[in-house]
Amino acid sequence: MNINVSDIIERKMAQMEADGTIERKIEECLEKSILSAISSELDSYSFRRGIEEQLKSSVSNIAADCGLSGYNGFIAGKCKQIVQELFNDDISQKLDKALNDIMLQKHENVKLSDIFRRYREWVLENTDDDEKYEREQFTHVLEVKEDGAWTRYVCKFADHVLEHRGYGSEDPEVEIRFSAYGSDKEKCSITSLYIDGHSMKDSFKVGYLTDFEAFILNLYYNGTKIILNAKDVDEEPYFDIDI
Repeated sequence: MNINVSDIIERKMAQMEADGTIERKIEECLEKSILSAISSELDSYSFRRGIEEQLKSSVSNIAADCGLSGYNGFIAGKCKQIVQELFNDDISQKLDKALNDIMLQKHENVKLSDIFRRYREWVLENTDDDEKYEREQFTHVLEVKEDGAWTRYVCKFADHVLEHRGYGSEDPEVEIRFSAYGSDKEKCSITSLYIDGHSMKDSFKVGYLTDFEAFILNLYYNGTKIILNAKDVDEEPYFDIDI
């Protein structure tokens, strides 16, 4: 039997070209390559170093001349300018929105119970019905511990029940910590914030944010005082489904 491999390949290529398979594959590969290149550039040392140097040359004495809100506004504006110079309009607009949500809005009289309510509203709205039935519950936990003169608050949030592992439990999507001292336990700024297990102390996260993450980052970066009404916190962890 004689098999003409070249003919087989040519016929298959013609078929794939006719039904659009090749075109779709090229588009998929291009999209992945472009997104990968953007992500690599955003995370590259040279890009971060370039932003750092430009901010250093611009910020200098600005903090001494205006309050925190004004300072945040200056930083946000400078970041926008730098991003707009380096990337296209679509990416710049997305980062502009993230910067506005995180730094320029000002929230007043926020309660601990408001944070839990905001997450519950977000997770119910942003989880598909099929996933709600599959998971049944999400993570919506407040832990309070008295430690001498200190009161420690740990808030954990995730759109599913966290798995327990041999060395501990899975990192929540968002973890917020407060440390209130002595008699000053009615209000406290966020002491520590972790998103997907990463501390925001030395990070400035602006990409791929949920509305809830942007809200919490705003509270954290602006040092907003939170009313610690732990007794009013609703930890109801169930999705709105009939089981």
